Amino acid sequence: MPDDSTAAASICNSIILGTYPQSEDILTSELSAQLIPPLLTHISETRRALSDEIRATSKGEAGDVDQWILQARRAQEDIARCKLESQRIVQEHNQLRALRDQATDYQYKVDLLEAEIDFTERLKQEFDHIALVSQSLKGVEDLILQDDLFGAAEKLHQLESDTPHIARSKASILARDLKDELRLKTRVNLEAKLNSQIQVQRDGQTASLEVQASEIGDASINSDSILSALRQVGDPQDVLEALIEKLKAFILNPLRPSSRLKLATYEVGPYSIILRLSKDSPSFDAVFNFVSDLIEFLQSSISKTVRASAVSSIFPDLMALLVTHWLTPTLPTDLTMLSKLDDIRQQMHRILEQLKTLGWQGQVELQDWEESLNRVWLNKRKATILDAVRKGLAASKGVLRKVERVEKQVLSTEMHELEDSTDNWDASWDDENNEHSASADISKPTDDDDASGWGFDDEDDAGEKATEDKDMREKKDEDDGEDAWGWDEDRPVQIKSEPTSNSLEARPNGGKKVKVTDKEHILSEWYSISEVPDQMIDIISQELSDAQTLQEAHHTSLNTTLLSRGLLALPTLALAMFRATAPSYYGASPSLTDIHRYNDSLYIAEQLRIICSPTTNNTTSIISAPNLDADIQAMEKFARLAYSKEMETQRLIVWDLLEGAQGFTSCTQFPYSQEIENAVLSVIDRVRVLHAEWEPILSKSHLMQSTGAILEMVVGKVIYAIEDMDDISEPESQRLTTFCQQIAALDDLFPHDDTLTGHPVSTTPVYVPIWFRFQYLIQILESSLVDIKYLWTEGELSLEFSQKEVVSLIQALFAESRHRREAINSILAKKGPWDL
Repeated sequence: MPDDSTAAASICNSIILGTYPQSEDILTSELSAQLIPPLLTHISETRRALSDEIRATSKGEAGDVDQWILQARRAQEDIARCKLESQRIVQEHNQLRALRDQATDYQYKVDLLEAEIDFTERLKQEFDHIALVSQSLKGVEDLILQDDLFGAAEKLHQLESDTPHIARSKASILARDLKDELRLKTRVNLEAKLNSQIQVQRDGQTASLEVQASEIGDASINSDSILSALRQVGDPQDVLEALIEKLKAFILNPLRPSSRLKLATYEVGPYSIILRLSKDSPSFDAVFNFVSDLIEFLQSSISKTVRASAVSSIFPDLMALLVTHWLTPTLPTDLTMLSKLDDIRQQMHRILEQLKTLGWQGQVELQDWEESLNRVWLNKRKATILDAVRKGLAASKGVLRKVERVEKQVLSTEMHELEDSTDNWDASWDDENNEHSASADISKPTDDDDASGWGFDDEDDAGEKATEDKDMREKKDEDDGEDAWGWDEDRPVQIKSEPTSNSLEARPNGGKKVKVTDKEHILSEWYSISEVPDQMIDIISQELSDAQTLQEAHHTSLNTTLLSRGLLALPTLALAMFRATAPSYYGASPSLTDIHRYNDSLYIAEQLRIICSPTTNNTTSIISAPNLDADIQAMEKFARLAYSKEMETQRLIVWDLLEGAQGFTSCTQFPYSQEIENAVLSVIDRVRVLHAEWEPILSKSHLMQSTGAILEMVVGKVIYAIEDMDDISEPESQRLTTFCQQIAALDDLFPHDDTLTGHPVSTTPVYVPIWFRFQYLIQILESSLVDIKYLWTEGELSLEFSQKEVVSLIQALFAESRHRREAINSILAKKGPWDL
């Protein structure tokens, strides 16, 4: 470590230079207290040396410092002079501002004096204007007091045009108020004068229109002059409109059928019309006579301005009212009263000629009505027939009557004769074949009335397919109602045979002759309809008859040929109206249902077909046949839809009841057994109730088919539910057998035929195609393995069930054993028709 003096010198140099010591020894050594005194000594010496150096350096520049001091004193003197100058400038500015304020004050006083002078002059002008207005208004008031309303109105109008500057004066409010008051007073008096000039009054059951004698002529006071005076004091339109509204109410209200009081009689004078009113509607002639006299009165007794406004405002509405409420409603739609149409046209032409002569409005309405008379008459017939259909449906009380449906079929049979009697050995075969052919022809449906045409075959096929696939989904097919009659399935059908023609024809071999015999077979059934079809047929027959009458007649006011074609379209309209409204009426009726609607619609279609038949002794058949074919088809489709809707509803009800059986599971365990029994009994009761409800309505064959369709759905669902059970104990089998036998008891709803076998045979399988399948299911439930095996191998069980279904039932009914395996193997060894 260096000594203290060296370290102090090094540190002092570093302080003077402002740097760190360069010696590493000093930087790394520790400073002790002994170093401080030498360090302070070095610093003092260094300070002293620097001071001496500064003094030595500044001795040569002492003269420059004196110059600086002298310049500083001069600068201070200049600053003092500037302060004095600025104070003087401030004083002068203050004096100038005072002078400016004084000048402004003098200018304000001058302006005030000028304003006072101007105000005084304007005040004088205002007083002059007020005096002028007051004098003029005083003159107007004097004219009003003298009842010179026309002069007062003219004076007010002149005052308005001569003194427009008053509105810009401060007295304008006062002057305007005074003038408005006088104008209002003048206007009120003029309105009162106009109302007294043309008076419209109503007193109880009397209404009157009176005009002053001065209304027409050269008199100075009439409605025209009053309206002119009103125009000078303002717009007279509201006053004129109020008067026109009174006239409109006076003229139109008594002619409206909806009014409480209507025109009874009237009196027309030179200056008045007096109406006497009553609650009864006036006659057609009275209305048109009144309108004619009204036209003459307006032309002769009302001045031009009011007349023109009244005609333009009232007469279009008046003519429209005549057309809507009198001409059109009075048109005779009955052909026996068409002569009245000439009188109606004559009355209308009288009014039209008056309007044409005067050039008044309202001609267009009457001309349009006359030009469209054929269309108007036909539209009224349309409205009449639609109303008749509506009233017929609304008035129906549900009274039923029996009607017979008859269908005739002509069948040809051949009888062979041989020249050699020894060759007659095969004659019986021919007869048998002919009988078989005739029988087949009888059972063969004709036209659209066969069972297949109504769609029951489709429904049966759907039911069999659903059973085969174990799917009891409810079918929704509008053709359910197409199997309406089923003539070939009804045993009680009356069959009458009558020979119609005989002929002998030579065979080509020369040894045999053929005798051809035509036999007519009549098929008939009875069913019920309401009174609605008869009303519909009467309506349609009347339209067709009128169309024929118009085609053969001639009328000056109508185009009978055109209207005849138009009437032929009305039956279509009536039938469309029936189809549109019948569902609502039948649905709301307490005694009629969709089944009644079905029968009624079919009956209407049958009667229409009879009307269209060329063999019918009806003069309308020729012209109506082309128009009704589509309507007949539409009515038949409408009937099928009604039947389909009813069947769909009843199926849904029965299906829901049968759902309570819950698939017949746990049928021996309470409370499930009770619920299943209740469901089965409810279904049976429902089917019997439906049969009882439909029996007096439907034909017998249709009743059987409808009941059969419901029963087929029930049986199919039961079969499916039992086949779907995996395990059936012996008590359950007995219980299921009981349920099935209860359902099978519905067999008594169907007739039993004994014509072929000599003993009654149930016809239930005819209407319930899966009935045999259901009977075999009952036998399977109560039979042993041996019996089931016998039914399959020797019986006809394979005709109704497939191998898979029988095996599934055996596995559910019987426990695993050698006998069950043998029975299943025997069944699998023989395939049935369902397994091919």
